[in-house]
Amino acid sequence: MAVAAKPMGMSPRVAPSSSRRRRVVVATSSSARVDGVCDGGGASVARRGALLLAATATLTVPRRALAIAEKPVEVANYLEAAKGVEGFYEFVPNDRETPAIRAGTIGKYRFAMPGTWIRRTVANILSGNYCQPRCDEPWTEVLFQGPKEGSLQVIVSPLNKLSRRSLSEGESIDAVGTLDGIINALGPNITGNTIEEEEVIKAEAKQIDGVTYYWYTLDTPYAKTGQHQVASIAAKENAVFVLAVSATDKQWAQNSKKLKTIQESFRV
Repeated sequence: MAVAAKPMGMSPRVAPSSSRRRRVVVATSSSARVDGVCDGGGASVARRGALLLAATATLTVPRRALAIAEKPVEVANYLEAAKGVEGFYEFVPNDRETPAIRAGTIGKYRFAMPGTWIRRTVANILSGNYCQPRCDEPWTEVLFQGPKEGSLQVIVSPLNKLSRRSLSEGESIDAVGTLDGIINALGPNITGNTIEEEEVIKAEAKQIDGVTYYWYTLDTPYAKTGQHQVASIAAKENAVFVLAVSATDKQWAQNSKKLKTIQESFRV
């Protein structure tokens, strides 16, 4: 079955501006302004203290959510240790983690990475935020980066961009396309450039827990993401999931084993 290449692209939209403006509260040593009323003396101090306590209670959030919000934070500070892989930590998105998950477009996925990696922000235009739950083009779910090993991204493509039919229950990526067809179609989303035949160093299909994964090792000197890539691609329901790990020549020479461990940990 032939699979046509389709680079990722989305037309930017501008979020509507709000006419509402947040009121700024200014407090001095002699007075406090709350809701437009100026109080003075000891009563104002007590009132300010009560308001601050209430605000602190309201803003209390789980440790994991704080860690994600306060980038950059090493994932070892808020993710659970991966089983059987020392020094690696497993990422599983929560129910509100990304626009696609909030919209119910896709299910959960997971992978492990070294504890020193940090999360990077996905640009709104790449996140699929404006097109959920029915995006016509692939979008980026999450981005992470290591201090010296490389970086990773999870990309999701709507199944209808790669196949003319929906997957039946229990079917996987081999029902969508061949090893060659899938990497030709999704390669530009991984590298930012087309994939030539000689750049695919290794391509293999793996059966894990009843799901087929396509594993690729790429040497892409013209890629925007780095010369070396490893990717794990799988299909679930009406989406194709891509975990792509990228590295420079130097990073690959020193850390290829770690990067392959990330690739092989991906599950949908």
